[in-house]
Amino acid sequence: IIAFVEKIIDNGFAYKSNGSVYLDLDAFQAAKHNYRKLSPAGPGGAATSAAEMAEGEGALGGGEASEKRNPNDFALWKASKAGEPAWESPFGPGRPGWHIECSVVATDILGEVLDIHSGGEDLKFPHHDNELAQSEACLGCQQWVNYFTHTGHLHIAGLKMSKSLKNFVTIRQSLEHNTARQLRIMFLLQAWDQPMNYSDQTVEDARSKENTFKSFFRAVQALVRDDYLSQEVGWRMGDVDHKLAEAYLAARQSVHENLLDNFNTKDAMGALLKIINEANAYLRTPNAQPSTLLLRAIATYITEILKVFGVIDGADDFGFGSGGDGAGSGSESYIGAMVS
Repeated sequence: IIAFVEKIIDNGFAYKSNGSVYLDLDAFQAAKHNYRKLSPAGPGGAATSAAEMAEGEGALGGGEASEKRNPNDFALWKASKAGEPAWESPFGPGRPGWHIECSVVATDILGEVLDIHSGGEDLKFPHHDNELAQSEACLGCQQWVNYFTHTGHLHIAGLKMSKSLKNFVTIRQSLEHNTARQLRIMFLLQAWDQPMNYSDQTVEDARSKENTFKSFFRAVQALVRDDYLSQEVGWRMGDVDHKLAEAYLAARQSVHENLLDNFNTKDAMGALLKIINEANAYLRTPNAQPSTLLLRAIATYITEILKVFGVIDGADDFGFGSGGDGAGSGSESYIGAMVS
């Protein structure tokens, strides 16, 4: 961390002040760098509010305003007060700034360019914007990260999950009432970059969708168990077969396009459920002579996508497999499935 800060100083983008070191945003901007890329607030972050700065500095704030050349300059190294933790450094005894550790560790492990950087939407500013600035100041580049993905907050029954609101739910607690598969389906049915809602309604909707998949897999399994290859193979219901085949191809295209569109799992799941509804209507055709091969192809494709989504594991061609509900043997199995 000290070497990283020293390099920023050597590059002319930071200065020492009363034992602390601050990033010099005026010098940074003069060198054609942009500050607050993720959450713009005017040139050089000029419109940054005092409240935002307080959030960015946290416990490292509270220093004299005269320490900074620009009110928006943020600490790379902060001089420690009496009784506070302190480490020796060329700048004097102190501690790292709030954001510097992330830049140092990421650069040390991943190199000088990061392809994808992730975090919650609340980290855009100040944390990720300050990470970008100090990393570019150290490395002498204009773009330290190629892509950022910021996830939405988790809401419990419509309210942002927060210990202060006492609506905090752990994964372990949730798995006392739901399976890992049901939770995964619940999240897949919501946009990853928007607020996600955990409630009785969203969990019940996930259970309903899970049952839709289960029922369809069982129906196809029943057909496959018969010796269907000894019968006439092909499309024996004419236009009805063609209509389902076209719907299947349209579903595949829809899933593909939605996943290319910002990982839109919500609409991709909708496309899978739509083809199931059409397949179920096909099976209810009077005097049906269903094409088992076509239905098996649909079930296999759905299983492949659900495996990509982490909803299904195992080697079965289609279906949820012998695990049944994705439960495993206990809470540890659930948690392992959730985070692996």
